Amino acid sequence: MFTVFRGFFCRLFFPLLFPLLFLSSCKGQVPSLGNPVAEQARDTLILKNGSMVQGVITDQTAERVTIRIRGGEIGFPMTDIADVRRGETLVKSGDGLQPVYAPPETEAPYPRIYLKDGRIASGSNISKEADTFYLKQTVEGGGSVAFGFEQDKVERIELWPPPDDSNLDRDFKLLRKFNLKYAFKKPPYYVVSTVESSDLLLYFRALQDFSSDFIMNFMPLIDAAKPAPPLGVVIFGSYDDFLKYAGLPKGTNMAGFYLPDKKYLVLFNMKETDMIRYRLARAEYAESRIGDVKTKIEMYSGPHSAGKWAAYDYLEKVQFAIETDRMRLEGWARDRTMETIRHEAGHQLFDFLGIDSGDVYRGAWLSEGLAEYVSTDPLGGINKERLMFMRAELEAGHSLMPLQYLMKIENGAGIRKLQDPNYTLFGYAQSWALVYYLMEHYPEPFFNYLRELINVKKGYNAEQDVALLEKHIGCSIAELDKELEKHIREIMVSRLDKDEYEFYRLLQKT
Repeated sequence: MFTVFRGFFCRLFFPLLFPLLFLSSCKGQVPSLGNPVAEQARDTLILKNGSMVQGVITDQTAERVTIRIRGGEIGFPMTDIADVRRGETLVKSGDGLQPVYAPPETEAPYPRIYLKDGRIASGSNISKEADTFYLKQTVEGGGSVAFGFEQDKVERIELWPPPDDSNLDRDFKLLRKFNLKYAFKKPPYYVVSTVESSDLLLYFRALQDFSSDFIMNFMPLIDAAKPAPPLGVVIFGSYDDFLKYAGLPKGTNMAGFYLPDKKYLVLFNMKETDMIRYRLARAEYAESRIGDVKTKIEMYSGPHSAGKWAAYDYLEKVQFAIETDRMRLEGWARDRTMETIRHEAGHQLFDFLGIDSGDVYRGAWLSEGLAEYVSTDPLGGINKERLMFMRAELEAGHSLMPLQYLMKIENGAGIRKLQDPNYTLFGYAQSWALVYYLMEHYPEPFFNYLRELINVKKGYNAEQDVALLEKHIGCSIAELDKELEKHIREIMVSRLDKDEYEFYRLLQKT
């Protein structure tokens, strides 16, 4: 059997550089150009980068293997060799050299790793340890070898082949009944929307990027043998249409939701809320009027023309300030929409994994905390919106919600049913902070907690959930509460930009 090697980076597409590979593997030793191989080549070396060299092994020590190939002998240090196959002929080419081979994308099996330099690796099995993905490949002649890919070199991962269009259309015939203006369909997502196409394309790409980021970050919890179902998304361009579909009153702060029984998300474009539309329209009107006045100033040639350029410069500064605020507001609304998309898409994928389950008890802290954790870009970063809310509340003299209380709120509408609206927002914010803290300071224990949680049976309750988390992280919830509050107070100062926080406070006052 092949030895599985960890901690190295597999080079997949460089047949033209193959001779250089051998020279580097020889550590400066030039192959000797002796007599051609008299006996039949029957030994094969498999290098750690996946290449194979076939010939006759003439010498092997604990540090080095020398093999005779057509044209001479070449030596490889054992640190470059994945496996030695004596008496096995695995290479069919006449020169006994086989560089790493990966089939074209249309023929490559799943799972696939897409590298940032444009290359694609594929294999029969994928796993993750720390920040490295390991792709197992079967080698002709029996056995397999695993190649490592560092996460910062990976652009995206595809675990499953996409379902064909007929299955996608069948699964989402209900979505087509919305008869909305735009549609994008690229597995695993099917999106229908009334949002203008430029924004919709941005949101659709955000979904695809999110799916890839999710897979890379939660690979240890994913069963690649269980294909992901097609996932539906409805994005309303009109806030009123969204409220009407959801049966929500005007003024609600809900920006989207996930329907687990139907497996699709319902969202709206936050640029279309009354407050945002009003402020954008007012800014555009002011910019237009200032532009008209500037034109008149340019054309003025009367007795006071000496000072006209000072007035022109002043108006230009005012116009620039208004334009900057308008663009900032547009960006804020777009970012909030994308955060909501990632939040609800997080519910969708955690439901698929069995973590955000509606069949067995789940704490709201976990369900909403995980969704908030994955809503940031990049995934798992600081959720500035939630952190700024907590900072503003603490500066106003309010207190954090005790974890002993938060962890007893059941998933579903539990947080939203809290009587004080600020407590509801605290629930979301602290749920994010708790999951963020666990992922940063207790990553492996937290993943072990999630693995065990997936398999709990009906009858599981809040007390058992607290006990299960305490078992894995090795401390009590009371101790965790103190750690968490200290952490929140530290990062709300060190990780927030002063100007961004002031803009947030201004929006809240508005």
